[in-house]
Amino acid sequence: MVKREDFIRMAKADIVLGIIFAALSIVFYIGTLSFPKFSIGINPKVYPLIIIISTFALSVTLMVQGILRLRKEKTPPAAPKTSAEKGSSEPSSPELTLPRGKTALKLIVLAIGMLAYVIGFEPLGYIIVTPLLMALTMYLFGERKPFRIIAVSVLVSVILYGVFRTVFRVPLPRSIIW
Repeated sequence: MVKREDFIRMAKADIVLGIIFAALSIVFYIGTLSFPKFSIGINPKVYPLIIIISTFALSVTLMVQGILRLRKEKTPPAAPKTSAEKGSSEPSSPELTLPRGKTALKLIVLAIGMLAYVIGFEPLGYIIVTPLLMALTMYLFGERKPFRIIAVSVLVSVILYGVFRTVFRVPLPRSIIW
């Protein structure tokens, strides 16, 4: 069972981390103001701005969640339950634990797959390693239809490759087959 003090400590950590990441987002945004502007294609600062705005929004969300959790913990406890109320099925506070069993094994396999992706990205190329990692991820998260795994992995990888090459003008590593 998680203690009340642990909830308060986690809420305070959420607030502090939210503030830190929001401040970093602002600093990085200021850094993008000096990026050069191009009339052809998308500006080089568009992708960083997407990441910066997303990080800022998630930071604010984290801060709000921490504040709400602190407010909830500071409210006075409810009156003791009567014997009729004790039988109700109210959810108790969740117990925080690390993943175990099959879930832990899936996370370890996924981490190894990501490491292999990073190692194989440059020599094998984006178009080979990305569908493999995507297929592994889909399989680990419960997709069992081979056609769907192959189709989604290949299609999404090719579309993303095209978007990065044509829209963002980011050259991704070519495959050893082309």
